Amino acid sequence: MNLLILLFVHLLADYPLQGEFLATMKGKNMIALVSHAGIWTGVIATAAYLIGIDITLIDVVILFVVHAFADYLKAKPVGIYKKMDALKGGLLLDQSIHLAQLIALLAYKGGF
Repeated sequence: MNLLILLFVHLLADYPLQGEFLATMKGKNMIALVSHAGIWTGVIATAAYLIGIDITLIDVVILFVVHAFADYLKAKPVGIYKKMDALKGGLLLDQSIHLAQLIALLAYKGGF
């Protein structure tokens, strides 16, 4: 159940809370990228805390860095993302990374 809650919160933070401006600008402007990753991390960390997961500063930093790095690679595009359609394979890889983050957090913190 915790994974479903975090998945719902992830989708909320990664899409409607991001907005069109941040989605467009995060590949062009580091402030937009950091803003989006910060919003996402804050929403995920808050939800995790509210469902009883002990969130530490290290957890927050890891969530933020991985999310920002994955979004940077997709938004630029860099590396493997250069060979992918941004709305197909690129989106699938990006969302897979974010899902893996949530699964790893729950596995590490005993939230399953």
